[in-house]
Amino acid sequence: MRLSQILHEEHQRTLTVLDELDGWRGKNKPDDIEQIKGLLTDLIDVAQSDITEHYAFEEEHLFPILRMNGADFMANMLAGEHQMIRPIAQELSAMAQKAIENGFDDQSWQSFQELSFDFIGHETFHIQKEEMGLINAINSLFTPEQEAPLIELYKKGS
Repeated sequence: MRLSQILHEEHQRTLTVLDELDGWRGKNKPDDIEQIKGLLTDLIDVAQSDITEHYAFEEEHLFPILRMNGADFMANMLAGEHQMIRPIAQELSAMAQKAIENGFDDQSWQSFQELSFDFIGHETFHIQKEEMGLINAINSLFTPEQEAPLIELYKKGS
């Protein structure tokens, strides 16, 4: 499996969770936390694996290679987006964990919805950019043999 395919599959997984999250847009808070618990758990997992670990891997291992190959603008733009999205994802994950433990009240539901839709917008646009730029760059910069050590590094971090 190619590194680009691994990253693409993570993007698709994240988009699936974002789509489910978007399905709660404008809805009243759930009567029972069990109605949304699976989504909250998925959101926490996405914030950890697909945001924290995925972003760190790109920043530590892929962006330096992009910069060495003249793609400074792409690497800097994506890294800047990571800096903006990461705290949103962390806060949303903390809100989701608290909701699993205590449920939502009206205020926490409103705050969760507002932050969720901020996250959806930023992360969706970010994934689109990575799919158009980073995925193609990976495929053009590396042969399968060259990216094998990167895949191993990525698997160790996941």
